[in-house]
Amino acid sequence: MRTVRKSWVLAAMAAAMSLSTSGCAVVLLGSAFPAGSASPAEQNRYGFEMSEADRYLADSAAFVRSLDPCGFLTEDDLTALGTVVQLRPDGELSSCSAEVNPGRSDVTDSVSIKLNGYQPTPADPNFEQVTIGGEQVYLDDASRGTCRVSFPLRDEFDGTTSGPMDDVLTQSGRSFATIDVYLADGDACSAAKSVTETALGLVSDPPLRADSRYNLPLAAKDPCSVLEHLPETWTVDRWNPAADPYGCHFEASSATFEDNLVLLDVALTYDDSDLRSTDREKIRQGGYTVETRDSDSVCSADIVLGNPVLGLPGNEDSAARYARTVPELSVMADDCDSAVALAVAAADELTG
Repeated sequence: MRTVRKSWVLAAMAAAMSLSTSGCAVVLLGSAFPAGSASPAEQNRYGFEMSEADRYLADSAAFVRSLDPCGFLTEDDLTALGTVVQLRPDGELSSCSAEVNPGRSDVTDSVSIKLNGYQPTPADPNFEQVTIGGEQVYLDDASRGTCRVSFPLRDEFDGTTSGPMDDVLTQSGRSFATIDVYLADGDACSAAKSVTETALGLVSDPPLRADSRYNLPLAAKDPCSVLEHLPETWTVDRWNPAADPYGCHFEASSATFEDNLVLLDVALTYDDSDLRSTDREKIRQGGYTVETRDSDSVCSADIVLGNPVLGLPGNEDSAARYARTVPELSVMADDCDSAVALAVAAADELTG
């Protein structure tokens, strides 16, 4: 499942980067700054001159990384639904999930938040625009027993854009959060609205990573900081700010490869050998164990970084099996030598 998803992302990013060469979302090293955008003196990051839209996206990503998603799921909201049997970061560093036993059956309900969501399209028939806590949000009540609310974490970008790619990036870069509630028996949207109202009330003084109960030092790190610490033989030709605050996408070249599209992301993966793919080859490089998977057109290199993160593993519940997650750095590139080299360089930078 993970390989299929990332292969699709690779193709999508390749298309996106080809579309964006006419705009300012992707900046060539040494290129003149596009008309109407900020001057080089105003901002320079990762060795690139940045447009106003680029800065907005980079700042949005830094803001999301500073937040603790589990801090938005408060004890009052969760215990109103039942007994909390699991609470943990889940799958992505921007996500947190709670399992709640309502006391009526063995089936558990769930509440989750994702700080790296997307703004729904106003024309999407699945979403209804409603007002919660004085903020316009999007509500999806399309599935029985489930309800999703999407809401903004930052003010809308009001700068000028110079191309279609900028528009797409700034829409996704507004930093939307999504709250999902599943209730086996009950009004999921009523619960989702209550949790959302609490979360919106916390946005002005939000829960921070620094105060989180979960020890995730990687969560506040900027993956694109590796751009300034790549192997000396690499030259970064293009970079664009990704919508994912835990990812970095760029094109690099060297004497051994040209126009290598690279995707780097940091996520959480379940610490369960039964769930891990068996088609990986393990190698040791730079003091790390790197697991690689090679295909005809792409190679991924993964490094587990840090100790397992525990939810509430002492509780006797079926969800306890998934209470252990480990931070994992994952790199996709056109060949394994490049993927491994970047993975090792990124691991050094993010853990240093």
